[in-house]
Amino acid sequence: MKQLSRIQHGIYKHLPNDTIYNSQAGCIVLALGTIFKLSSAPGVISEHYGSSTLWVYLILTAIEIILTIFIFAFVRSQSDLLLRATNSKAYRLCCAACSVWLILKGVFYFCYSAAYLAHEQFGGVEPALFYLLLLSPAIYLGIKGARSISRTCEIFVPLFFVLIVLNLVFLETELDIGRNLPVFAVKPKDFFTGLPRYGLWLGDVIPFAFLRIKNKRMPYLTTGLVLKFSIINIVVFLGVAIYGDALKTVTDLLIRLAGFNQLSLDIGRMEWTNLFAVITLSILSQSFIFYGCTAAAERAFRFSMPAKIIFPIAVACCALFAKSTQAVAQFSLQWMGYVLSALAVVLPLMFFAVGLYARKKYAGVYGCISDEYCPHPPVRPDAPDSLADNVLAGMKEEAEQTQTVLQNGSLQPDSQEGE
Repeated sequence: MKQLSRIQHGIYKHLPNDTIYNSQAGCIVLALGTIFKLSSAPGVISEHYGSSTLWVYLILTAIEIILTIFIFAFVRSQSDLLLRATNSKAYRLCCAACSVWLILKGVFYFCYSAAYLAHEQFGGVEPALFYLLLLSPAIYLGIKGARSISRTCEIFVPLFFVLIVLNLVFLETELDIGRNLPVFAVKPKDFFTGLPRYGLWLGDVIPFAFLRIKNKRMPYLTTGLVLKFSIINIVVFLGVAIYGDALKTVTDLLIRLAGFNQLSLDIGRMEWTNLFAVITLSILSQSFIFYGCTAAAERAFRFSMPAKIIFPIAVACCALFAKSTQAVAQFSLQWMGYVLSALAVVLPLMFFAVGLYARKKYAGVYGCISDEYCPHPPVRPDAPDSLADNVLAGMKEEAEQTQTVLQNGSLQPDSQEGE
């Protein structure tokens, strides 16, 4: 029976639409971490913090780890199913705020990535056409759902992760590790008060709250998280060691590091390897944010169609009709940065608190919330067992009216029938 249950729920096509494997979740985490935090973010943060950029990343990493613990604790407890079943108003309010926050996050992320690619790498391409080509696959994957995104990430993310690591392995340049030592390149007051401006790069794992994660034997999700935080801080460490205060002039650190590859002398420039990684991972990450927006809207308003319309329209309008995508991106570092930072911190805590309250209040419902993954009970649980006579339980139940069952399991005709 246990094997039958494993077969029934262990195949891709039998998984619900909002259920993914932990290996796929690890790939999504890795994609979100490496692309947005390593493309434009180091140069943007370095404009204010200079050589203290690494320490800013370490603090943001610590905050991100805490938020990740709350989100995946919420996911593991299956609180999303319970809150939807009990029609929690507090949860619907949290999901509405989450949907709006993900729309803002998607707009700013798209503008950051599109501004660099359209103006630095593909200057000869019409920006409107480039934005359309970049946005279309992200919207398509987001509408297809989490399973399509997770399967695509499972194919491309390991490949591009290996490319990024190989570019770091064959790195050949002058490094001054001492540039990372000053903790406070700016005044301590300015250091801590400026941190909330960069809340845009927090809370990447919040869309996981609307998914169910099915475990394989290996700890793929934990491995993905460890690799994510390791590669982020290693790349920033190398970036500051190479550029120092000049890091603020680097528009995309991930691509620029590939230019210092030792193999460039033999096979030519290597920036194209990480360029493909940046484009592909940007599309995958944007599609996952779009999926999280629609999933949150569905839980908040009972239907997701408004979010599916508003999200692409908001992104397209900001990219096409704003003065420049750089201006939209810079807007996220003003007072909007504090709003994004507050929501990124508050939402995981609210999800966890609302789920914990519901698990205590509806303990009976919570106890059977995942019965669909339990083996079904037998059709006749009270039928007597056959002992040693090879007589089926159903036949024996019918025979009990006219026959007697001995202790050894054999059948003996009733004495009254013989008389």
